Amino acid sequence: TLLRAPAQAAGVGALARGDHIRVAVRVRPLPESQDGIIEVAGTGAIAIRKDAATGGNEFLKSQQGRIEERTFDRVFGPDSTQKEVFAWTCKPLVKAAITQNRSATIFVYGATGAGKTFTMFGGAEASQRGLIVRSIEEVFAELKLRAAADAGSGGQAASMSGSDMDFESEGRFEVKVSFLEIYNENVRDLLQQDGGGGACKVLEDERKGLVKVANLTEAVVRNMDEALTCLRAGMHARTIEATAANAQSSRAHAVFSLTIEQVKEQITGSGPFSRRPTEVRQLLSKISLIDLAGSERASLTQNSGSALRDGARINQSLLALANCIDALCVKTNIATPRKKPPYRDSKLTLMLKSSLTSEGLVAMIANVHPGRMHFEDSNNTLEYARRASTVRNPAQRRLSRTTPNGGGGGGGGGGGGGPAAGATAGGGGEAKKEEKV
Repeated sequence: TLLRAPAQAAGVGALARGDHIRVAVRVRPLPESQDGIIEVAGTGAIAIRKDAATGGNEFLKSQQGRIEERTFDRVFGPDSTQKEVFAWTCKPLVKAAITQNRSATIFVYGATGAGKTFTMFGGAEASQRGLIVRSIEEVFAELKLRAAADAGSGGQAASMSGSDMDFESEGRFEVKVSFLEIYNENVRDLLQQDGGGGACKVLEDERKGLVKVANLTEAVVRNMDEALTCLRAGMHARTIEATAANAQSSRAHAVFSLTIEQVKEQITGSGPFSRRPTEVRQLLSKISLIDLAGSERASLTQNSGSALRDGARINQSLLALANCIDALCVKTNIATPRKKPPYRDSKLTLMLKSSLTSEGLVAMIANVHPGRMHFEDSNNTLEYARRASTVRNPAQRRLSRTTPNGGGGGGGGGGGGGPAAGATAGGGGEAKKEEKV
């Protein structure tokens, strides 16, 4: 036994604490042919064992065998189910995003082959549905409850026709979905069939602190089935390649977002001077779910040529994210000056800037492989997650955007936005500065 269960599970009430990022660790099942080096105790502790080095360096302290124990908000063992992971990592955030008009960002991190894509997208069986599918279902369920509560309190009257949302003229909710990937520092729209091959540009309005993705399709969906259709269409367009470490390795970061707006008709003037009703859109929430490409070691993946270069780009963007998280960590040594997070070092960190610096809700799921040959990757992932758990949320404005006349398809999300906050299909809004990496 590597460790004892802590007296109290860590972070059961993490959502109610002042922590900005809820951090969970998920251990994938151990293949039968491998020896395990990871053990889980309770719901908040994990230990990893490092074997002693051989070849004459055993006398060095750094090369001696050791057991490292860490605690997190939540730890899921190899027997954990998709339902359990969703109930802790996503469901509270989605509910809070809908009821409190906030943004939420959930992302999975880990080395290739650690189970990130399975966690986010799931498998073929109904019980293996991933976080994205379950989050879509939860969004429409929460909107239905909110509509019923508004109708019961004498606010906007709402009715549900089947699984479609249909509100009266006082106001209605509109859900839009977008799906993009970042491959070799190029942003591709996975829902765009025509129009420039789906290439997008990441733009930033530094004065307002907004990040936007131009030329990004936002498809309006009326129910869960339509949202899942968009998800499946984007999955077919994703960049996937086999490596020695994973038969279906994601070669790009994928971001699936749901944007919820409230649309009302506004009539100006009265009598003969009244004008035609205009639509006023208010951004209520943006929920982004991110499947990060796995960090790679060339010796494990055995890549060469273009695949090796792709792996280097993936590691480069993940390093930029690690540097941003490190800069945001609470430092125990106050004499050390806090460096500025290098958000502009990659497209990924620029798009995550709003999530990491606002009062939006953020959850991170660190996936680790328990096999002995994966020690370095798993240990690095756990250290990555530990640093992320110390990030604190600076006080900034709440997510809010009101756009008259149908919105014009421009502008970014507010301070609580997720990745690509406020991204729309159009390009309007104020002049933006294009990020050049």
